[in-house]
Amino acid sequence: MVTTSASPEADGPARLLIVSATMGEGHNATARALRAAARRVWPGVEVEWADVLDVMGRGTGPVFRWIYATSVERLPWLYEFFYASVWHHRWFAKAAKRVIGAWSGRRLAAVIDAVRPDAIVSTYPMGSTGLEWLRRHRGLSVPTAAWVSDIAPHPSWVHEGVSVNLVMHEVAVEPARRSVPGAPVAVSAPPVPERFTPGDRGGARARLGLPATGLLAVVSCGSLAFGDPSAAVRELLGGDPAACVVVVTGRDGRLRRRLERGFAGDERVRVLGWVDDMATLMTAADLVVTNAGGATALEALACGRAVVLHDPIPGHGKANARLLEEAGLARVCVRPGELAGTVRELARRPERLRALEEAARRHASAHRLDDDLRAFFRLPGTARARPLPAPDALFLHASTPEVPQYVGTALVFEPGPPLTRKDAAGMLAAVPDVGGRLLPARTLRRARWDPGEHADPLSLVDEVESGDLARAVDAFFSLPLDTSRALGAARLVTGLPGGRRALLVKLHHALGDGMTVLQALLSDTDTSTGLSWAIRPTTSVGGNGFRPAAGKLAGGLWELARAGRAPATPLDVTITGPDRHHAVVRLPGREVRKAARALGVAPADLLKAVFAEAVHDVLGARPGARFRLMAPWSLRGTGSMRAAGNHTGAVSVDLPVGPMDLRTRASLVADGLRRRIDAGVPEAAHAVVRLIGRLPPRLHTLAARSVYRGDWFNAIGTVMPGPRREIRWHGSVMSEAYPVLALAPGSGLAWGAMTWGHWVTMVFTGTPAHAALVDGIAARTHALFAELAGDHAGP
Repeated sequence: MVTTSASPEADGPARLLIVSATMGEGHNATARALRAAARRVWPGVEVEWADVLDVMGRGTGPVFRWIYATSVERLPWLYEFFYASVWHHRWFAKAAKRVIGAWSGRRLAAVIDAVRPDAIVSTYPMGSTGLEWLRRHRGLSVPTAAWVSDIAPHPSWVHEGVSVNLVMHEVAVEPARRSVPGAPVAVSAPPVPERFTPGDRGGARARLGLPATGLLAVVSCGSLAFGDPSAAVRELLGGDPAACVVVVTGRDGRLRRRLERGFAGDERVRVLGWVDDMATLMTAADLVVTNAGGATALEALACGRAVVLHDPIPGHGKANARLLEEAGLARVCVRPGELAGTVRELARRPERLRALEEAARRHASAHRLDDDLRAFFRLPGTARARPLPAPDALFLHASTPEVPQYVGTALVFEPGPPLTRKDAAGMLAAVPDVGGRLLPARTLRRARWDPGEHADPLSLVDEVESGDLARAVDAFFSLPLDTSRALGAARLVTGLPGGRRALLVKLHHALGDGMTVLQALLSDTDTSTGLSWAIRPTTSVGGNGFRPAAGKLAGGLWELARAGRAPATPLDVTITGPDRHHAVVRLPGREVRKAARALGVAPADLLKAVFAEAVHDVLGARPGARFRLMAPWSLRGTGSMRAAGNHTGAVSVDLPVGPMDLRTRASLVADGLRRRIDAGVPEAAHAVVRLIGRLPPRLHTLAARSVYRGDWFNAIGTVMPGPRREIRWHGSVMSEAYPVLALAPGSGLAWGAMTWGHWVTMVFTGTPAHAALVDGIAARTHALFAELAGDHAGP
């Protein structure tokens, strides 16, 4: 439970990502205010910060800042033309967003994958555009907000694809919605630090050593100090010769020196550079004069001070001036002498100055930034339909009614507290995207994941009683998955020997690999805290873009090309229906590891060698015979370890299945695997899958089906790591977990093994027509390890 001094918070983000940019100081000032508010609302929240211009590449920030400053200062007509074109030509705005979104979105993807935020806020248009691109194309599903920190929004600021666009006043809602029809828009409190609040004018003047009486005007042109404030200073003094004018020149040292020379000896004018405590200076003022209407205007309004826009800069400056005046929050002075006239009017009619101050205070108190943040995070983080990455689309293309591509697990629980369908639904709901549906490729549209109408997770879970785990697994994994409703299902099995229970879970392989399944299911356990990988995975917005070194890729491609077709075996079959037969094997993990050490190989290599021995014993292979095993190989790195999706390559190895002793067989298997792994075969296989994903949709489908079939391998087998420590779920010990793999078209056998606690658990999958072969290989595997345990028994 996270609480604040204002009200208790039942839930909140563990990690918040703020996307800003150093383009002046306004965007960063907004970001700092949001960061402070987030820490007030959700104590303990981790706040990460990304400057999107830095993220977009070296030199991007300096170039864009130079273009912006040059356009405003030296080519105002060009900046005004660009600003007007964005408004008046929707195609122009969309084209600009498309280019910027793909650029910034791809670069932000790596940041988001590394941070894994629960919510994201952006204070800079290019950052917001990148987030919208990621929601459309990469499945970014956490709540995202675009904070429009100018009073006037424009099409570059506003995005249909984010959760919400926050504008600064009710008068900005209609222009925001008009700029991007369909965009979600809401009004926010000005995102300024808490210190910008109405205060004691006299006390502030005393602290700063300013005159206690008379008109005090603060002239600020922002951190970049656009424009020449000399004219504003002269008009202020012309309107009230007794006034005191404080000019803030930001980071422009040359402007400060020029003003100091120009007003040297005039005690009414004080020229300052960068000011750290603008809140006190604004509190001391009667008028705040600016020419842009951005952060300076918002801070002045938050302090309850009258704002005057003098000679607004082109583009957003003039747009801000129009809306501020329409809202009754500022006076706008464009023509020469107009500012002096405004000062004289306010001096004669002080009630008009007080009316501006009262309007500013009403605006500042109408909303609370803390409440706006809370409301934003409560928005559903719904995902949008998105193209499937090529490694995920492979399994959608390969899937047929006869050979569905489901992966899953059978989790076995010791006797304990009752387990319910509702409990199972909670575990299933932890799988990212399980409530969506898959749309196959069409002539011009790639295969896509679509959120659809999310099914109630409880409706995806049923309960049966069975006295045989293998039979229960057969029945469950032979049932078609209704992918028009959801991409996963679960079954609670009771009545197993000894009062044990099991939870069977299956997911479409396009949702992710075995690591995705394991992470998701473990994230819902009682003991997930402290379990190194039991963190609910999220869709990888960075995609599946593993990129090996060119030399290794070339070597791997050569090995793939020279491997040729797989040898013929009795397991090469045409699969005619979805019914499956499974054999479940449980091996003592300690003895497996001990036997592997005795033979000088890794436990995973030993499992493959014992499988080859079992194939020899059951199929009666002749001397020199080969049996090609395709082993999925994880390519997850630090950026994709927590990511959903398929992050695997594959390494195929021709297992020696002729007559030989196990030590020799294990050595040959280990050497063959290591040689192909070192040559880059897993990376090359992954690169091939990604490469065919660039083909037109129809060709992509044909190519994917041609590479994922039994012509190239006789069986699929993988060994997954699992937790060694005890896992509990709703008070019951999860004692065993069996990984279930899908068959590939034309290949009649697949097996998965997992280290789990004290055990190595295995499931062999085949067709009912080959049940005898499947059972024979499973039984022989179990017997071989029993023999090894006897041969290498020890304390």
